[in-house]
Amino acid sequence: RGASVRAVRRDDDSGGVVVEGVCEAAGGGGEEEFVVRPQCLVSHVGFRPDYELARELQVHLCYASEGPMKLASSLLAARVAAERGGDASAAGDCLSQAPPGRDLLTTPEPRFHVLGAKSYGRASSFLLAIGHKQVQGVVA
Repeated sequence: RGASVRAVRRDDDSGGVVVEGVCEAAGGGGEEEFVVRPQCLVSHVGFRPDYELARELQVHLCYASEGPMKLASSLLAARVAAERGGDASAAGDCLSQAPPGRDLLTTPEPRFHVLGAKSYGRASSFLLAIGHKQVQGVVA
């Protein structure tokens, strides 16, 4: 929370990736710059889910987010509750969300679950850690 990436570039010397940005300083006293050189970078932004595989199945999708209806309505309800509670920043804080339960990932199609990035449709609050927990919850 409170971090902003300003640049992602290739390091000419090592051939690796360099991520530069700013984050909240410890103790909340202003901002401090950071530079990270990760071994690998996963970019997960700017796409729409492709439901071609499930086109002939009974999958109830939200018209606004293109995610499964049960999860989409739950995410919307959580956002509205946070906004009404006076904490607008919590409404968009993807780090404070709990992974959805198995019941929110089911569809009208028997034994068919929408997991991972597709489960959030166009919503930008999806985290890979949430996707991993979704799979664990359904398979367990």
